[in-house]
Amino acid sequence: VTLVTRKTYGGAYIAMNSRSLGATKVFAWPDAEVAVMGAKAAVGILHKKKLAAAPDHEREALHEELAAEHERIAGGVDSAIDIGVVDEKIDPSHTRGKITQALAEAPARRGRHKNIPL
Repeated sequence: VTLVTRKTYGGAYIAMNSRSLGATKVFAWPDAEVAVMGAKAAVGILHKKKLAAAPDHEREALHEELAAEHERIAGGVDSAIDIGVVDEKIDPSHTRGKITQALAEAPARRGRHKNIPL
């Protein structure tokens, strides 16, 4: 069972008991970020030419505007749920109950329990 409380990007998310590594359930708090990289870094790569062509005094504002748009389109927990890397968005006050329920519902495994491959 995995709980994303803040930010998890790229390979770090995969290595930290993601769904693809066999997590039974993945929860995330509403303000969590699950993405390949942060919106500002992504915009710096995706819109490099556009940012370079902008006048110096407008570049930072354009970068912020593009980052906000990127976050709206591709960021947030809802996008992570849509693509299947997070199962459910939960309120922080419900965390203990949700984790308890997920552990109780987890399949009972027989034999040797494996650790995640790091």
